[in-house]
Amino acid sequence: MTIGLELVRTSNDRVFELLDALASLGPGAHRLRDVAARARLATPTAHRILQAAIRAGTVSKARRGQYCLTARAGAPDPQPVPSTPATISRHAAPDAPGPASLSLAISRRIRIGLAALQKATGQPVLLYVPLFLDAPMRYCLAYFAPERDELLGDAERLLATDMVFCAPLTVDAAGRLIEAHMMGHRPDRAEQRERAILQAGYTYGPSPVAGWDTLAAPLRRYGHIAGAICIAARTGWLEEHRDRTVAQLRQLASELSDEIPPR
Repeated sequence: MTIGLELVRTSNDRVFELLDALASLGPGAHRLRDVAARARLATPTAHRILQAAIRAGTVSKARRGQYCLTARAGAPDPQPVPSTPATISRHAAPDAPGPASLSLAISRRIRIGLAALQKATGQPVLLYVPLFLDAPMRYCLAYFAPERDELLGDAERLLATDMVFCAPLTVDAAGRLIEAHMMGHRPDRAEQRERAILQAGYTYGPSPVAGWDTLAAPLRRYGHIAGAICIAARTGWLEEHRDRTVAQLRQLASELSDEIPPR
């Protein structure tokens, strides 16, 4: 009798898989999404591991959005990579985040909802959560992109990849939405802009990637802001489809908010 065992990837497994993927790509610096695709990880998960590896001295950042192993990890010191058409060419986006990389972070229901919103709009959909350990930041916990990921392609070309995944709350619509809801619990400190955001129920504004705009709506838990569901699209597209996209975004945010986690 043969017993089939399905091995579940742990967080430790993912760390070693990412480092192995980085090594297998060869010497020099490599783009975040190429490393994530080789390791079969969601881009936000790969970014989180790489930041920890940088703090440990195992990985260094040769330029924004490009990473390489350090001499400490058994690799030669990184050399600057010239900006040539080959280094900035667009590749197919990594697979959508799957259970192996996000099951401990977000529920299946939320993943399905985000994927459905991406399919309905044809635009990248991101889930940001707040980080308040030091300077207030917003962090990308999930990223669902079309087959041709132009957002990440433009971000890499403009050296703005890191800003897509982690940035101060003041950078874009998603961050300002989170900030407004946090300030909303302190009416004495909330400014007119925050009050206007709370009244509108969403935010709209430029993305950290030039030529792109973002829409964001709150994901709430127990009456508090837990995150921001965000749609990114080229400025012209959002101007043309804004009303419909806002309605789709707010409907999903409403459906997913105040979901009681299973015991």
